[in-house]
Amino acid sequence: MSGMGATRPPHAVLLRAPARFDAKAVAAILAGRGRLPAETWLPVVRRSWGIVAEPSAAEEAEALAAALSAAGLAAVAVPVGLLEEPSVAITVTKAELSGDGFDVLAGRGGAQRERLIWTHLKVLSAGVVTESALKTVTEGPTLAEKSVRLGMTLATGLPLMGGKAKTRQVAEERRTPFIDMVFAAPARRIRIFAAEFEYTALGPKMSYSAELNFRALVAELAVLTPGALRGRGARSLLAKAPSGELAYESFEDVSCEERWLLALAALEAAES
Repeated sequence: MSGMGATRPPHAVLLRAPARFDAKAVAAILAGRGRLPAETWLPVVRRSWGIVAEPSAAEEAEALAAALSAAGLAAVAVPVGLLEEPSVAITVTKAELSGDGFDVLAGRGGAQRERLIWTHLKVLSAGVVTESALKTVTEGPTLAEKSVRLGMTLATGLPLMGGKAKTRQVAEERRTPFIDMVFAAPARRIRIFAAEFEYTALGPKMSYSAELNFRALVAELAVLTPGALRGRGARSLLAKAPSGELAYESFEDVSCEERWLLALAALEAAES
């Protein structure tokens, strides 16, 4: 029975510096400690963001955290119980930015009117989710085919039936600019879609350009929440970085980064 009390819970490794996240460097260290090549580790690391080796035995996680830190990638091993999933996203279409909080006025589905306090905001995320899908396109006869049939009709005096419509699949890219705000106490994840939000919350800073309003809103939220951790896309927007640095593969990808940042926020709170 005494041995049971000494059992340590499974651990995960957290990278501690979001702005210095380097998936290739992490993959190289994992490859050096195992049998799989870095090319195999790379997509795994990219999907997991800064949460590495989850779950692992406590001693193994601590050894990996030490190896990452020795390579210049600050890391720490923590019990997996510290990691939580972000709450279900609530889409907000209208709000006000008050002195001490974000006032939800309207939104989709479960959005309810409430004030969320700025000091309770743990993660500010923003960017563009770029998704590709196959779209079925139906096409009629080409102009050349129509000309040939018309010529045959004129030459023979017999009307020819029209050609069959053809269908084919083409790749379609959809870009969705978004803002996520992840609050604690109460746990809320507020999501704003750039194309649906009423930017009157910006007051005199509101312009006639949807893109400028989107960027202005991110900037205003960053000013109001200096203590919140910022996702890669939000940092890139604020730094006016190239659009490629704002891209996420999916909203699941966004959630994975937010989960990491939430864990870092919880760690900071535990250490303070």
